[in-house]
Amino acid sequence: MRILHRDRIAASPDTVLALVVLVIFMDMMIYGLLIPVFPGYAPRLGVDESVIGVVFGVYAVMLLFFSMPMGLLSDRVGRRPLIVAGMLLLALATALFGFSTTVTHLFVARMVQGVSAAATWSAGLALLADTCEPSRLGERMGFALSAVSLGTVLGPVVGGLLFEYLGYTATFLIPAVLVAVVGLAVLAVPVQTVKPGRSRMVPRGSLLPLAACGVVVVAVSGTYGVVDPYLPVHLHAVFLASPATIGLVFAVLAVAAILAQPAVGRFYDRHGGSRHLIGAGLFFSGAALVAVIGAPALLLVAAAVFALGVALSSALVPVMPIMAGLYRGSQGAAYGVYNTFFSVGLSIGPFAGAALAGRWPLSAVFLLQAMVLAVVGVLGWIALGRLHWR
Repeated sequence: MRILHRDRIAASPDTVLALVVLVIFMDMMIYGLLIPVFPGYAPRLGVDESVIGVVFGVYAVMLLFFSMPMGLLSDRVGRRPLIVAGMLLLALATALFGFSTTVTHLFVARMVQGVSAAATWSAGLALLADTCEPSRLGERMGFALSAVSLGTVLGPVVGGLLFEYLGYTATFLIPAVLVAVVGLAVLAVPVQTVKPGRSRMVPRGSLLPLAACGVVVVAVSGTYGVVDPYLPVHLHAVFLASPATIGLVFAVLAVAAILAQPAVGRFYDRHGGSRHLIGAGLFFSGAALVAVIGAPALLLVAAAVFALGVALSSALVPVMPIMAGLYRGSQGAAYGVYNTFFSVGLSIGPFAGAALAGRWPLSAVFLLQAMVLAVVGVLGWIALGRLHWR
């Protein structure tokens, strides 16, 4: 009886999609575990809110510096080794959070978590592009991005429940075990072997299209970088919103993304229209942000937040298959670059908002970001027409 090499029995695209969605979901759920736990635990370590902010920011910094190297490495050694290593690093970081007794431990854990995200995201999205038909890549990427929103919603809920009923250490040890199990389970999934090739960070003749992708991704992630830390402040100041109410508003944003991203990807696969999806998505994101900050009632804020989630998804999802087309044969490099763009915006948003909020009212910060989105949307619509994107 002939025995086939396991890499020749490649898993189906649907199995690979489920695997990548699970990996990304676990990463974002662990990211969200910290949100309800840190404010109550940090004083025991003698640290204040400013230190907590820096601990959270270390994640984005590590993602920024390690996404490109991890993407290039996955092009050389394959996707599965990087995914497994990333998940085991995430399990290690999560366990370290559970045993942390000093702020140094927290910094180290958060740094390891950022490195693990760079590995799993770059290799996971590249694996998805390797195994998916180009005509369905937009929809598949939409599902992968939906896992981000789902993990973001469930992470704080799971973290809050575990912390309340089982205590601080168990809040992290239980998820750490689950992440390690998922990482080892990846070894059991036979994936297509990608022939190592020479990766380029900027493919020949693609500088302008790549720059356009970068501007779009940074604009979208920069918006999240402003909304995530400062919308709760606005809601509390204007509406005296409780933490539970603020959580529900952010759940609306996540639900909008979960619903819109696969739908936008499916539309792009069938009809194209990247110029209109991206340009209009950015422009209407700006309009929705103005509505969020100007809404006179919480119900209207929630409606505007839902519109914001749909508009941002419309702008972001088409970039994923476009970048896959720019980096044919080097998908690890493609999504290493994508993660770098995303982490740039995610890092700039909070720091720029902090600098401006010290001089201007918070509403002015949101209006400035809305203006940036609208201008980039109009310019993007013009530029993408000249680039003749699908």
